Amino acid sequence: MTILCTIPLEWRRMSSTSFVTTRWSMVEAATGDDPVERQRGLDEFTRLYRSPCEAWLRARGDGADRAEETVQDFLYRVIFERGLLATAERGRSLRALVIRALQNHRTDLFRRETTQRRHEEAAAAGRDAIEESAAERAFDLEWARTQLAEAVERTRRKSLGSKHDAAWRCFERRVLLPAIQGTRRPGYEAVAREFGIPGADRATVLVREMRMKVLAALQQVVSETARSPEDVEAELAHVKACLRERGL
Repeated sequence: MTILCTIPLEWRRMSSTSFVTTRWSMVEAATGDDPVERQRGLDEFTRLYRSPCEAWLRARGDGADRAEETVQDFLYRVIFERGLLATAERGRSLRALVIRALQNHRTDLFRRETTQRRHEEAAAAGRDAIEESAAERAFDLEWARTQLAEAVERTRRKSLGSKHDAAWRCFERRVLLPAIQGTRRPGYEAVAREFGIPGADRATVLVREMRMKVLAALQQVVSETARSPEDVEAELAHVKACLRERGL
């Protein structure tokens, strides 16, 4: 398994706050009557989806500033004002709903701004089809990174200060820090000495077990947006495929 070989620092920053509830609880909070819970749910949604939405737009050819402005407008008009999340249904992909709404919003913005741009887009329909595929891949990759970052953060919180503390620190020193900060990857003998582990063989086992815990956490994170076991497996395979596409 290679999905943990490269974890940029910004991924951890994206998951500075672990979820207390499931994604569907987030949607329910964002569409409920309690203003405090509604704001919390909307804040969680913004934290998860802003970066993937900007990546989707950049892959369609928008500049960084344009993508940021469009997503800000999308969040305000479509998510907050029109209440897109109220149309979300269990068992259906929330990601697909957001992509479709963002695509429609982008088109509406362009149509309001200039008629000429509308004609150019119609003439370039064939090119747009290719760009659409690239945009969805960019969105999915950013989404997969977010899912993995959440899984890593949850595992870290559970491990530190527990009986798995030393195992996490070995995993962090051996796998995470070289991937995040580009530090030299130490040998198992070295990490065993540093954290009081009885030998390189035991350190190897602990790192492997911690990797499996991260993968289990990834499955849990993915399951929070799916309704059935079949949906979980399909979505997990999709996330892993996105990560493998970039050698993660």
